Amino acid sequence: MAETLEKISTLNDMKTLMSELQRLEKKFLYEFYGALQDFASKKILPQLLAKQKITKVFISEKGNEVLKKISASKMYSVIVYDLETPDLNGLQFLAALEKIPGLKSRCKVILATPKLAADAQAKLMQLGVNVIITKPIETENLRAAFEKIGISISLT
Repeated sequence: MAETLEKISTLNDMKTLMSELQRLEKKFLYEFYGALQDFASKKILPQLLAKQKITKVFISEKGNEVLKKISASKMYSVIVYDLETPDLNGLQFLAALEKIPGLKSRCKVILATPKLAADAQAKLMQLGVNVIITKPIETENLRAAFEKIGISISLT
């Protein structure tokens, strides 16, 4: 981190400086939101996220609550969302994200699903899902999903 701050202090043009600060913000400061149904997932996520550089963790069984919270935030956000969330299923949630100006550009979506066919997974990726993981959620699969979106999670 000290090396990165030293690099920033030597940057002489504002555009480069702003770009580097935005990169750092994405890397170090983000919020986590989850809409999850099963007990194991709700237990694994807080344990996995406890030591990470996260400014807020919000987990709910209600998709509308997650959408409301994330809509009010201006931070970069990671969302782990269960495709089968009863009040706002995964497809409805993705459609709602699209309707809120600027929200989709600062969110990374990890979608938890039952096993799906390849064509269904491809369609979800086209709709804005960054990573798909199969339920039940396991610690290693979730860690790997975070890695795919550029966030390193320590398991120790």
